[in-house]
Amino acid sequence: MAKDIPDYLREYDLDQDWGFTPVSKTPESSPSVDTSVIETNNVELAKVKSDVGDIKSMMNEIMQIVAEKETVTQELASEDVIKRFKEIEKLILPFLYNLMKSDEPYIHWPNRSPIIKAQIEKLLKLTKGK
Repeated sequence: MAKDIPDYLREYDLDQDWGFTPVSKTPESSPSVDTSVIETNNVELAKVKSDVGDIKSMMNEIMQIVAEKETVTQELASEDVIKRFKEIEKLILPFLYNLMKSDEPYIHWPNRSPIIKAQIEKLLKLTKGK
């Protein structure tokens, strides 16, 4: 590093190539522009714009799906659903409590099929909303 630079520049990388070179006189020819590079860049820019458009479209679809999911969540919290869950509790919890009443190792349950079928039908009405 050159010793003639100010102290405040010593912490910077002064060896970066900025694309210019000091010369002793004006160049004899002027720089030319390669139009194929510009055309290629325009094509690439159009592709990027198209890709950005596709990304925006996909983001809109995602946001619609998220909005629908929030609607489903709201529907699950609706009064009707809460009421049906309470009714399900009324069907199932008494059954479970009755099974716990005794410490006897066996349960005598004659004619259980019609009782169970009736409870199944009540439960299905609540879960299927029919």
